Amino acid sequence: WQWSRWAVNLGVRAERWDHKATTGEKIFTFDWTYAPRLSVIYDLAGNGRQKLSAYYGKYYDPIRLNMTNFAGTLTGRITDEQVWVKDRWVTYRTRGGPVVQDAFFAPTTKTPYTDEYQLGYQIDLGNNMSFEAVGVRRQTRDILEDYDLGLFADDEHCLSTVAAQKALCGYAEGFDPGDVNAADSLYLGLDYFGYTANPGSNFVIGTLAGGKRDYDGLDLIFRKRFANNWQALVSYTWGDAKGNTNSDSNADFQGDVLYLDPRAPNQYGTQPGLVKNLLKGGGSYLFKGGLQLGATAKWNSGTVGSLTELQSRRNLPIQVPAGQEFVFAGIRDRWLAPGAVGGFQNPGYASADIRVEYVRSVQKVKLELFMDLFDMFNNQSAIREQDLVAGRGGNAFGSEILWVQPRRAFFGVRLGI
Repeated sequence: WQWSRWAVNLGVRAERWDHKATTGEKIFTFDWTYAPRLSVIYDLAGNGRQKLSAYYGKYYDPIRLNMTNFAGTLTGRITDEQVWVKDRWVTYRTRGGPVVQDAFFAPTTKTPYTDEYQLGYQIDLGNNMSFEAVGVRRQTRDILEDYDLGLFADDEHCLSTVAAQKALCGYAEGFDPGDVNAADSLYLGLDYFGYTANPGSNFVIGTLAGGKRDYDGLDLIFRKRFANNWQALVSYTWGDAKGNTNSDSNADFQGDVLYLDPRAPNQYGTQPGLVKNLLKGGGSYLFKGGLQLGATAKWNSGTVGSLTELQSRRNLPIQVPAGQEFVFAGIRDRWLAPGAVGGFQNPGYASADIRVEYVRSVQKVKLELFMDLFDMFNNQSAIREQDLVAGRGGNAFGSEILWVQPRRAFFGVRLGI
Protein backbone atom coordinates (compact mmCIF):
# COMPACT_ATOMS: atom_id res chain seq x y z
CA TRP A 1 0.00 0.00 0.00
CA GLN A 2 1.44 3.39 -1.05
CA TRP A 3 0.13 6.84 -0.29
CA SER A 4 1.97 10.15 -0.61
CA ARG A 5 5.37 9.59 1.05
CA TRP A 6 4.28 6.41 2.85
CA ALA A 7 4.70 2.78 1.85
CA VAL A 8 3.37 -0.12 3.91
CA ASN A 9 3.88 -3.84 3.38
CA LEU A 10 1.86 -6.33 5.43
CA GLY A 11 1.85 -10.11 5.25
CA VAL A 12 1.50 -13.28 7.27
CA ARG A 13 2.89 -16.78 6.99
CA ALA A 14 0.92 -19.67 8.47
CA GLU A 15 1.96 -23.29 8.84
CA ARG A 16 1.44 -26.42 10.90
CA TRP A 17 3.79 -29.35 11.35
CA ASP A 18 3.03 -33.03 11.90
CA HIS A 19 5.75 -35.37 13.16
CA LYS A 20 5.69 -39.07 12.35
CA ALA A 21 7.52 -42.04 13.82
CA THR A 22 9.50 -44.68 11.95
CA THR A 23 6.32 -46.80 12.00
CA GLY A 24 4.47 -44.11 10.04
CA GLU A 25 2.16 -43.19 12.91
CA LYS A 26 1.70 -39.57 13.89
CA ILE A 27 3.40 -38.78 17.21
CA PHE A 28 2.76 -35.05 17.52
CA THR A 29 1.02 -32.18 15.74
CA PHE A 30 2.06 -28.65 16.62
CA ASP A 31 -0.47 -25.84 16.74
CA TRP A 32 -0.87 -23.57 13.74
CA THR A 33 1.65 -20.74 13.80
CA TYR A 34 0.88 -17.30 12.39
CA ALA A 35 3.92 -15.18 11.64
CA PRO A 36 3.09 -11.56 10.71
CA ARG A 37 5.37 -9.18 8.82
CA LEU A 38 4.92 -5.41 8.79
CA SER A 39 7.15 -2.75 7.26
CA VAL A 40 6.57 0.99 7.07
CA ILE A 41 8.71 3.33 4.97
CA TYR A 42 8.59 7.12 4.92
CA ASP A 43 10.22 9.25 2.20
CA LEU A 44 11.77 12.06 4.23
CA ALA A 45 12.20 14.69 1.52
CA GLY A 46 9.66 13.39 -0.95
CA ASN A 47 12.27 12.98 -3.68
CA GLY A 48 13.21 9.32 -3.12
CA ARG A 49 16.68 10.18 -1.80
CA GLN A 50 16.20 9.54 1.93
CA LYS A 51 13.98 7.18 3.84
CA LEU A 52 13.10 6.12 7.35
CA SER A 53 11.91 2.56 7.85
CA ALA A 54 10.44 0.45 10.61
CA TYR A 55 9.86 -3.29 10.57
CA TYR A 56 8.37 -6.01 12.72
CA GLY A 57 8.38 -9.72 11.98
CA LYS A 58 7.76 -12.95 13.88
CA TYR A 59 9.80 -15.97 12.83
CA TYR A 60 8.94 -19.48 13.97
CA ASP A 61 11.65 -22.12 14.10
CA PRO A 62 9.94 -25.48 13.39
CA ILE A 63 11.26 -28.36 15.46
CA ARG A 64 14.06 -30.04 13.58
CA LEU A 65 13.87 -33.63 12.46
CA ASN A 66 16.58 -34.71 14.88
CA MET A 67 13.91 -34.30 17.56
CA THR A 68 11.48 -36.34 15.48
CA ASN A 69 14.13 -39.05 15.34
CA PHE A 70 14.65 -38.73 19.11
CA ALA A 71 10.96 -39.20 19.88
CA GLY A 72 9.89 -41.29 16.92
CA THR A 73 12.40 -44.15 16.60
CA LEU A 74 9.94 -46.96 17.35
CA THR A 75 11.69 -49.62 15.26
CA GLY A 76 15.26 -50.81 14.85
CA ARG A 77 17.96 -51.47 17.39
CA ILE A 78 17.58 -51.46 21.16
CA THR A 79 20.36 -50.12 23.38
CA ASP A 80 20.86 -50.90 27.06
CA GLU A 81 22.90 -48.29 28.91
CA GLN A 82 24.68 -50.09 31.75
CA VAL A 83 27.14 -49.70 34.59
CA TRP A 84 29.31 -52.42 36.14
CA VAL A 85 28.23 -53.09 39.73
CA LYS A 86 30.25 -55.63 41.73
CA ASP A 87 30.24 -58.63 39.38
CA ARG A 88 27.66 -57.78 36.71
CA TRP A 89 26.37 -55.20 34.28
CA VAL A 90 23.25 -53.37 35.52
CA THR A 91 20.96 -51.63 33.06
CA TYR A 92 19.95 -48.14 34.18
CA ARG A 93 18.31 -46.99 30.93
CA THR A 94 16.98 -48.72 27.83
CA ARG A 95 16.79 -46.84 24.55
CA GLY A 96 14.69 -48.11 21.68
CA GLY A 97 11.00 -47.58 20.93
CA PRO A 98 9.93 -51.24 20.93
CA VAL A 99 10.93 -51.45 24.61
CA VAL A 100 10.98 -47.92 26.05
CA GLN A 101 10.22 -44.90 23.91
CA ASP A 102 13.15 -42.54 24.27
CA ALA A 103 11.07 -39.37 24.38
CA PHE A 104 7.56 -37.99 23.99
CA PHE A 105 6.61 -34.55 22.78
CA ALA A 106 4.92 -33.02 25.83
CA PRO A 107 1.37 -31.90 24.97
CA THR A 108 2.20 -28.30 25.92
CA THR A 109 5.29 -28.05 23.69
CA LYS A 110 5.28 -24.84 21.64
CA THR A 111 7.11 -23.86 18.47
CA PRO A 112 10.14 -21.65 19.24
CA TYR A 113 9.93 -18.16 17.78
CA THR A 114 11.82 -14.90 17.44
CA ASP A 115 10.30 -11.42 17.40
CA GLU A 116 12.38 -8.99 15.35
CA TYR A 117 12.17 -5.20 15.41
CA GLN A 118 14.11 -2.90 13.08
CA LEU A 119 14.57 0.83 12.66
CA GLY A 120 16.48 2.09 9.65
CA TYR A 121 17.69 5.16 7.80
CA GLN A 122 19.06 5.25 4.26
CA ILE A 123 20.31 8.08 2.07
CA ASP A 124 21.32 8.25 -1.58
CA LEU A 125 24.64 10.12 -1.67
CA GLY A 126 24.70 10.44 -5.44
CA ASN A 127 27.19 8.99 -7.89
CA ASN A 128 25.79 5.50 -7.23
CA MET A 129 26.71 5.69 -3.54
CA SER A 130 24.48 5.22 -0.51
CA PHE A 131 24.69 4.98 3.27
CA GLU A 132 22.43 2.93 5.54
CA ALA A 133 22.03 2.48 9.29
CA VAL A 134 19.85 -0.27 10.76
CA GLY A 135 19.17 -1.02 14.40
CA VAL A 136 17.72 -4.42 15.28
CA ARG A 137 16.35 -6.19 18.36
CA ARG A 138 15.57 -9.91 18.39
CA GLN A 139 13.79 -11.72 21.22
CA THR A 140 13.75 -15.53 21.14
CA ARG A 141 11.25 -17.40 23.30
CA ASP A 142 9.59 -20.84 23.71
CA ILE A 143 13.00 -22.45 23.29
CA LEU A 144 13.04 -26.24 23.01
CA GLU A 145 14.71 -28.68 25.42
CA ASP A 146 14.35 -32.25 26.60
CA TYR A 147 13.39 -32.85 30.23
CA ASP A 148 13.97 -35.55 32.79
CA LEU A 149 10.57 -35.68 34.47
CA GLY A 150 12.04 -37.45 37.47
CA LEU A 151 13.95 -34.26 38.19
CA PHE A 152 11.35 -31.58 37.56
CA ALA A 153 7.89 -33.12 37.56
CA ASP A 154 7.55 -36.53 39.24
CA ASP A 155 4.43 -35.62 41.20
CA GLU A 156 3.95 -39.10 42.61
CA HIS A 157 7.37 -39.03 44.26
CA CYS A 158 7.34 -35.37 45.24
CA LEU A 159 3.77 -34.79 46.36
CA SER A 160 2.47 -38.06 47.78
CA THR A 161 4.82 -38.29 50.74
CA VAL A 162 4.74 -36.71 54.17
CA ALA A 163 7.66 -34.55 53.04
CA ALA A 164 5.65 -33.36 50.05
CA GLN A 165 6.18 -29.68 50.78
CA LYS A 166 9.92 -30.05 51.25
CA ALA A 167 11.00 -32.21 48.34
CA LEU A 168 12.23 -31.51 44.84
CA CYS A 169 12.70 -34.57 42.66
CA GLY A 170 16.30 -35.38 41.88
CA TYR A 171 17.88 -32.77 44.13
CA ALA A 172 21.58 -33.26 44.53
CA GLU A 173 22.29 -36.27 46.72
CA GLY A 174 23.72 -35.36 50.06
CA PHE A 175 22.35 -31.83 49.98
CA ASP A 176 19.22 -30.40 51.53
CA PRO A 177 15.97 -30.93 49.61
CA GLY A 178 14.17 -27.96 48.12
CA ASP A 179 10.76 -26.53 48.87
CA VAL A 180 8.42 -27.00 45.88
CA ASN A 181 6.34 -24.07 47.14
CA ALA A 182 9.27 -21.68 47.43
CA ALA A 183 9.02 -18.53 45.32
CA ASP A 184 12.18 -19.44 43.41
CA SER A 185 11.52 -23.20 43.22
CA LEU A 186 12.66 -24.91 40.03
CA TYR A 187 9.95 -27.56 40.36
CA LEU A 188 7.50 -27.60 37.43
CA GLY A 189 5.06 -30.43 38.02
CA LEU A 190 3.41 -32.68 35.46
CA ASP A 191 0.76 -30.10 34.60
CA TYR A 192 3.44 -27.83 33.10
CA PHE A 193 3.99 -30.51 30.46
CA GLY A 194 0.29 -31.28 30.06
CA TYR A 195 0.35 -34.64 31.84
CA THR A 196 -1.66 -36.10 34.68
CA ALA A 197 0.71 -39.07 34.99
CA ASN A 198 4.28 -39.79 33.93
CA PRO A 199 4.12 -41.14 30.35
CA GLY A 200 6.98 -43.58 31.03
CA SER A 201 9.49 -42.38 28.44
CA ASN A 202 13.12 -41.71 29.26
CA PHE A 203 12.61 -38.01 28.52
CA VAL A 204 9.98 -35.58 27.28
CA ILE A 205 10.54 -32.82 24.74
CA GLY A 206 9.08 -29.58 26.00
CA THR A 207 9.32 -25.81 26.16
CA LEU A 208 12.26 -24.69 28.28
CA ALA A 209 10.81 -22.94 31.32
CA GLY A 210 12.18 -19.41 31.66
CA GLY A 211 14.48 -19.76 28.64
CA LYS A 212 15.14 -16.59 26.66
CA ARG A 213 17.66 -14.87 24.40
CA ASP A 214 17.80 -11.20 23.39
CA TYR A 215 19.99 -9.64 20.71
CA ASP A 216 20.58 -5.95 20.02
CA GLY A 217 22.56 -4.92 16.97
CA LEU A 218 23.52 -1.99 14.77
CA ASP A 219 24.60 -2.20 11.12
CA LEU A 220 26.31 0.68 9.29
CA ILE A 221 26.66 0.13 5.55
CA PHE A 222 28.31 2.17 2.78
CA ARG A 223 27.69 0.95 -0.75
CA LYS A 224 29.10 2.05 -4.12
CA ARG A 225 27.28 0.29 -6.91
CA PHE A 226 29.22 -0.71 -10.00
CA ALA A 227 29.81 2.33 -12.21
CA ASN A 228 32.85 3.88 -13.84
CA ASN A 229 34.54 0.48 -13.63
CA TRP A 230 34.53 0.14 -9.84
CA GLN A 231 32.36 -0.91 -6.92
CA ALA A 232 32.76 -1.12 -3.13
CA LEU A 233 30.93 -2.22 0.00
CA VAL A 234 31.95 -1.47 3.59
CA SER A 235 29.97 -2.52 6.66
CA TYR A 236 30.33 -2.41 10.41
CA THR A 237 28.22 -4.49 12.82
CA TRP A 238 27.95 -4.06 16.56
CA GLY A 239 26.09 -6.72 18.51
CA ASP A 240 25.12 -7.60 22.07
CA ALA A 241 23.40 -10.88 22.98
CA LYS A 242 22.16 -11.76 26.45
CA GLY A 243 20.24 -14.80 27.65
CA ASN A 244 20.09 -17.83 29.88
CA THR A 245 20.19 -20.60 27.28
CA ASN A 246 22.20 -21.47 24.21
CA SER A 247 19.89 -24.35 23.26
CA ASP A 248 18.62 -24.54 19.70
CA SER A 249 16.72 -27.79 19.18
CA ASN A 250 19.69 -29.81 20.35
CA ALA A 251 18.21 -31.50 23.47
CA ASP A 252 21.14 -30.81 25.76
CA PHE A 253 21.54 -30.65 29.54
CA GLN A 254 19.36 -27.77 30.66
CA GLY A 255 16.43 -30.08 31.36
CA ASP A 256 18.60 -32.78 32.92
CA VAL A 257 20.48 -31.06 35.75
CA LEU A 258 19.33 -28.35 38.13
CA TYR A 259 22.40 -26.12 38.04
CA LEU A 260 22.00 -25.57 34.26
CA ASP A 261 18.30 -24.71 34.44
CA PRO A 262 17.76 -21.25 32.83
CA ARG A 263 16.19 -20.05 36.10
CA ALA A 264 19.15 -21.17 38.20
CA PRO A 265 21.63 -18.60 39.57
CA ASN A 266 24.35 -17.10 37.36
CA GLN A 267 22.84 -18.62 34.20
CA TYR A 268 21.94 -15.29 32.56
CA GLY A 269 24.78 -13.58 30.75
CA THR A 270 26.39 -12.70 27.44
CA GLN A 271 25.68 -15.52 25.03
CA PRO A 272 28.61 -17.67 23.87
CA GLY A 273 29.17 -17.29 20.14
CA LEU A 274 28.57 -13.54 20.09
CA VAL A 275 30.88 -11.38 17.97
CA LYS A 276 30.64 -7.87 19.41
CA ASN A 277 32.32 -6.03 16.55
CA LEU A 278 32.71 -6.98 12.90
CA LEU A 279 34.16 -4.76 10.18
CA LYS A 280 34.13 -5.88 6.55
CA GLY A 281 35.03 -4.26 3.25
CA GLY A 282 35.36 -5.27 -0.36
CA GLY A 283 35.65 -3.81 -3.81
CA SER A 284 36.80 -4.37 -7.37
CA TYR A 285 38.10 -2.39 -10.34
CA LEU A 286 37.81 -3.33 -14.01
CA PHE A 287 40.76 -2.22 -16.13
CA LYS A 288 40.70 -1.80 -19.85
CA GLY A 289 41.58 -4.97 -21.71
CA GLY A 290 39.63 -7.34 -19.44
CA LEU A 291 41.77 -7.30 -16.28
CA GLN A 292 39.84 -7.09 -13.02
CA LEU A 293 41.26 -6.74 -9.52
CA GLY A 294 39.19 -7.36 -6.40
CA ALA A 295 39.92 -7.44 -2.67
CA THR A 296 38.14 -8.11 0.61
CA ALA A 297 39.22 -7.48 4.18
CA LYS A 298 37.64 -8.11 7.55
CA TRP A 299 38.28 -7.57 11.23
CA ASN A 300 36.55 -9.67 13.86
CA SER A 301 36.72 -8.69 17.53
CA GLY A 302 36.63 -12.38 18.55
CA THR A 303 33.85 -14.67 19.69
CA VAL A 304 32.60 -14.68 23.25
CA GLY A 305 32.83 -17.99 25.12
CA SER A 306 32.27 -19.28 28.63
CA LEU A 307 34.61 -20.43 31.36
CA THR A 308 34.05 -24.16 31.07
CA GLU A 309 34.71 -27.61 32.46
CA LEU A 310 34.45 -30.95 30.67
CA GLN A 311 31.23 -32.81 31.49
CA SER A 312 29.94 -35.75 29.42
CA ARG A 313 32.11 -34.72 26.45
CA ARG A 314 30.73 -31.19 26.55
CA ASN A 315 32.31 -27.89 27.51
CA LEU A 316 29.81 -26.69 30.13
CA PRO A 317 30.04 -23.52 32.24
CA ILE A 318 32.02 -24.09 35.42
CA GLN A 319 30.34 -24.67 38.77
CA VAL A 320 31.52 -23.18 42.04
CA PRO A 321 34.29 -25.31 43.58
CA ALA A 322 33.50 -28.10 46.01
CA GLY A 323 33.13 -26.64 49.48
CA GLN A 324 31.63 -23.40 48.12
CA GLU A 325 28.12 -24.74 47.56
CA PHE A 326 25.32 -22.31 48.32
CA VAL A 327 21.56 -22.46 48.75
CA PHE A 328 19.10 -21.46 46.04
CA ALA A 329 15.40 -22.44 45.97
CA GLY A 330 16.05 -24.27 49.23
CA ILE A 331 18.65 -26.51 47.54
CA ARG A 332 22.28 -26.55 48.53
CA ASP A 333 24.25 -27.36 45.38
CA ARG A 334 27.27 -26.48 43.29
CA TRP A 335 25.49 -23.88 41.17
CA LEU A 336 27.20 -22.10 38.29
CA ALA A 337 30.11 -19.86 39.22
CA PRO A 338 29.45 -16.11 38.88
CA GLY A 339 30.66 -14.80 35.52
CA ALA A 340 31.11 -18.26 33.99
CA VAL A 341 28.54 -17.75 31.21
CA GLY A 342 29.99 -15.42 28.59
CA GLY A 343 33.03 -14.82 30.75
CA PHE A 344 35.67 -15.78 28.18
CA GLN A 345 36.79 -13.63 25.25
CA ASN A 346 38.55 -15.17 22.28
CA PRO A 347 41.12 -12.94 20.52
CA GLY A 348 40.27 -10.69 17.62
CA TYR A 349 41.83 -11.15 14.22
CA ALA A 350 42.01 -9.67 10.73
CA SER A 351 42.55 -11.07 7.25
CA ALA A 352 42.55 -9.88 3.65
CA ASP A 353 42.03 -11.68 0.34
CA ILE A 354 42.56 -10.62 -3.28
CA ARG A 355 41.34 -11.88 -6.63
CA VAL A 356 42.90 -11.20 -10.04
CA GLU A 357 40.91 -12.12 -13.12
CA TYR A 358 41.61 -11.74 -16.81
CA VAL A 359 38.91 -12.33 -19.42
CA ARG A 360 39.45 -12.34 -23.18
CA SER A 361 37.49 -13.63 -26.13
CA VAL A 362 39.43 -15.53 -28.78
CA GLN A 363 37.16 -15.94 -31.78
CA LYS A 364 34.10 -17.72 -30.33
CA VAL A 365 35.85 -18.95 -27.18
CA LYS A 366 35.81 -16.99 -23.92
CA LEU A 367 39.04 -17.45 -21.97
CA GLU A 368 39.12 -16.68 -18.26
CA LEU A 369 42.23 -16.84 -16.09
CA PHE A 370 41.98 -16.13 -12.36
CA MET A 371 43.88 -16.30 -9.11
CA ASP A 372 42.49 -16.17 -5.57
CA LEU A 373 44.96 -15.34 -2.82
CA PHE A 374 43.57 -15.88 0.69
CA ASP A 375 45.10 -14.33 3.82
CA MET A 376 47.50 -12.41 1.62
CA PHE A 377 49.53 -11.11 4.59
CA ASN A 378 49.83 -14.61 6.08
CA ASN A 379 48.44 -13.36 9.39
CA GLN A 380 47.95 -16.66 11.21
CA SER A 381 46.41 -15.10 14.29
CA ALA A 382 44.66 -17.21 16.91
CA ILE A 383 40.89 -17.17 16.60
CA ARG A 384 40.11 -19.49 19.50
CA GLU A 385 41.73 -20.21 22.83
CA GLN A 386 41.24 -23.02 25.32
CA ASP A 387 38.18 -22.18 27.45
CA LEU A 388 38.42 -25.28 29.68
CA VAL A 389 39.65 -23.85 32.98
CA ALA A 390 41.47 -27.10 33.78
CA GLY A 391 42.92 -27.33 30.28
CA ARG A 392 42.97 -30.46 28.16
CA GLY A 393 45.38 -32.53 26.12
CA GLY A 394 48.39 -30.41 26.85
CA ASN A 395 46.53 -27.18 26.10
CA ALA A 396 46.40 -25.03 29.19
CA PHE A 397 43.57 -22.59 29.85
CA GLY A 398 43.89 -19.61 27.53
CA SER A 399 46.34 -21.28 25.15
CA GLU A 400 45.78 -20.99 21.40
CA ILE A 401 43.99 -23.93 19.78
CA LEU A 402 42.64 -22.57 16.44
CA TRP A 403 44.18 -20.12 13.99
CA VAL A 404 43.51 -18.21 10.79
CA GLN A 405 44.52 -20.47 7.93
CA PRO A 406 47.87 -19.65 6.31
CA ARG A 407 48.31 -17.84 3.01
CA ARG A 408 47.13 -19.98 0.11
CA ALA A 409 46.58 -19.39 -3.59
CA PHE A 410 44.24 -20.97 -6.11
CA PHE A 411 44.74 -20.72 -9.85
CA GLY A 412 42.11 -21.52 -12.44
CA VAL A 413 41.34 -21.53 -16.13
CA ARG A 414 37.81 -21.47 -17.52
CA LEU A 415 36.72 -21.79 -21.13
CA GLY A 416 33.28 -20.86 -22.41
CA ILE A 417 31.50 -20.64 -25.73
